[in-house]
Amino acid sequence: MYAFDEIDSTSLFAKRLLNETNQPMSKIPALILANRQTNGYGRRDRQFYSPADVGVYMTMLVPMTENQLHEPGTMTLNLAVAVQQVVQKQLGVNLAIKWVNDLYQGQRKVTGILVEMLQMPTQQMQGIAAIGIGMNLNPTVFPNELQAKAGAITSAHVDREGLVAGLFEACLQNLTLPFSAVRDYYLDHSLVLNQTVELVRGKQTIQGRVVDIDTEGRLILISQQQRYQFSAGEITKVNLT
Repeated sequence: MYAFDEIDSTSLFAKRLLNETNQPMSKIPALILANRQTNGYGRRDRQFYSPADVGVYMTMLVPMTENQLHEPGTMTLNLAVAVQQVVQKQLGVNLAIKWVNDLYQGQRKVTGILVEMLQMPTQQMQGIAAIGIGMNLNPTVFPNELQAKAGAITSAHVDREGLVAGLFEACLQNLTLPFSAVRDYYLDHSLVLNQTVELVRGKQTIQGRVVDIDTEGRLILISQQQRYQFSAGEITKVNLT
């Protein structure tokens, strides 16, 4: 385990860690933690605000076999279930999952998950994935551009060490499972199922009602009586009913 009071990014450190050795597999599994990040990032290199003392900012370096990557589209969904379950068990807070793998408290995002493949598996060696989790645990003053979007999970004191240990164990366990083993739980805790959403994929924006997330993790959406399947994209608006 590598723990820092302050660092640019746990995921950037993970990449540097692997680049510094000729035997990357000797470095994993590994856990990198920070109390504060100065350059935390999420999908599409968006900044993840990471102030001190109020969050969990962690990256796991884990081995990935070809079998584990058999369902690449569902790996992050499995991780979202793991995080949701640990938060519910340890903190008693029932978060909702916004497809693909963001976790929400009401209409505010409180946790993001980012998976980056740093080394693809081959017949000769395992792959390596960096799994970054950024979690807003306790309330803080967010920058203006985040105040209407970001939230915190709880105002209570949290045993962050115990939470991190639970997240690490649960994520490793769920990575060994097919999505079918956790799909019902995912659907039961979905923020978007049976809701009208706006989805952006590339230059395309589509509005419709989410009717399912299938066994391959694809979002099934009905728009103007047409049925669409999306394996990637970003839901930018959810009209809760």
